[in-house]
Amino acid sequence: MLTLHLIHPEKSDIPVETLRFPDGQPHLKIDTSAIALIERQTPVRILTRLNDGNDLLMLLFAQQALSHLEFRDVRADITYLTAARMDRVMRPGEPFSLKVIAAVLNAAQFRKVRIFDPHSEVTTALIDRAYAVENHRFMRDVLEDYNTRRPGEHIVLVSPDGGALKKIYSLAKFIGTTDVVECMKTRDVKTGALSGFKTSAEDLSGKTCIIADDICDGGGTFAGTAKVLKDKGAARVVLAVSHGIFSKGTSIEYVDEIYTTDSFREVPDVHCFAAERYFH
Repeated sequence: MLTLHLIHPEKSDIPVETLRFPDGQPHLKIDTSAIALIERQTPVRILTRLNDGNDLLMLLFAQQALSHLEFRDVRADITYLTAARMDRVMRPGEPFSLKVIAAVLNAAQFRKVRIFDPHSEVTTALIDRAYAVENHRFMRDVLEDYNTRRPGEHIVLVSPDGGALKKIYSLAKFIGTTDVVECMKTRDVKTGALSGFKTSAEDLSGKTCIIADDICDGGGTFAGTAKVLKDKGAARVVLAVSHGIFSKGTSIEYVDEIYTTDSFREVPDVHCFAAERYFH
């Protein structure tokens, strides 16, 4: 399988130039002379982040260009999917954003769509021929790296809220642990304010708590969760998130270390793995 790499075009098997016109419109050019001898039955995957509308347009333009060149098996590997968190109508007057994005992707008729750690199962339900790339191997890499640097610590996995709880036990089974701590919080859907942080754990004295979740945006959930864990005696709190947005920076109160991937962006000041590796 060949890769058309929209995140790092210089790594692309199919030579491609990406650019923006002065009005902001994205555009790309495939070097047709370099692909003249490629069999058009060869599967091609487009590797991309979909951080915003321009990224989505670039993906669609790439798919259309490949189809025009008569490639018959075009797939999409998406490291981050915009609107994935808007997987329902939150309040009257707001859009079902994920459904809109799904409709656009469905119209493109990709042979297969793979998405790294989508926010919920709604994503793969709405997008045709879509498959989730789970965060299990990323978390295994996190644990291997952490244990290499700080061997011998008693590690427990932490679910920060009910949404993450759906995935944490599957992850624990993959890793081979039964040490799981459940946490909860309350969010005001009108204001977004967080409160009521609590945990099922009675005593975490001396333990290292690794919070596992899909997205860190502002970090409020993880600061509140980490405080509760440390109040219960946790020696260290480590945050491991598949998608690091970090809109308020990577310094999160009560969190000692952070792991993430470059699915949304490169994050130089934390432990950051390449999301691309989890599609292989």
